[in-house]
Parts: sequence; structure tokens; C-alpha cells
Amino acid sequence: MSVIFHVEDESSVRLLYREVFEELGFQVIQASDAEEAIKMLKGSKPDVIILDLKMPGMGGRGFLEKFHRMKLKIPLVISSAYPYFRNDPSIPHVDAFVVKSGDLTELVDKVRELVNRVRIL
Repeated sequence: MSVIFHVEDESSVRLLYREVFEELGFQVIQASDAEEAIKMLKGSKPDVIILDLKMPGMGGRGFLEKFHRMKLKIPLVISSAYPYFRNDPSIPHVDAFVVKSGDLTELVDKVRELVNRVRIL
């Protein structure tokens, strides 16, 4: 079973993503902020990370900086309500960027693509 690690401060979004991805057969681990997520990553190796950028505290940008310093080879998808972040040069490399919407088709497709890529490697 593939494991998704979802970092999101909004509980309603966490609930939605958990329900959708578990129904599709994924195991879902979640953190409600970036600080918690960094601590949790030290003890786990998910197949894909889904990250919100706008969160209180360290936020998604801070998470990305620490994540890249950890040199983990885990595919990362940014899921943000703000499409202008897609081309923001201050955001370190990510594998995919999906604008949040009520239709999770694009996000699900990207996650499946990245999980399949990890299985091939």
C-alpha cells in the first residue's frame, strides 16, 4: 500500500484528502503544520508528500527549505489555493504543483504518477 504524507493546516481539507485517498487504497499520514511534519518525517518514508504552502508558523516554504536540507528523495506535490506560487522562483524544486479545487482529479492523477515513478526506480 502506498503512503501519502499530507501537510495541511485546514482540518476540512485534511479530512477530504484522507477520505478520497483512503478510498483509492492509499495509506494517509497527516500533519497540521510544517513543524510537526518535519518531526514526523524523521521516522517515516512516505511515497509522496502533498504540501500546502500557506500555513501558520514555519509554513510550507520553511518546510521546503528543511526538507531539501534533509536530502530525502521523496516526490513532493504542492497543493495550494494560490496559483501564482506555481512560478515563484523563491520556492525550491517540487515535482508537481496543483491548484486546490473541489475536483481532486488532477491531484489524484499527479499522486498516482509520482507513486508509479517511485515504484519503477
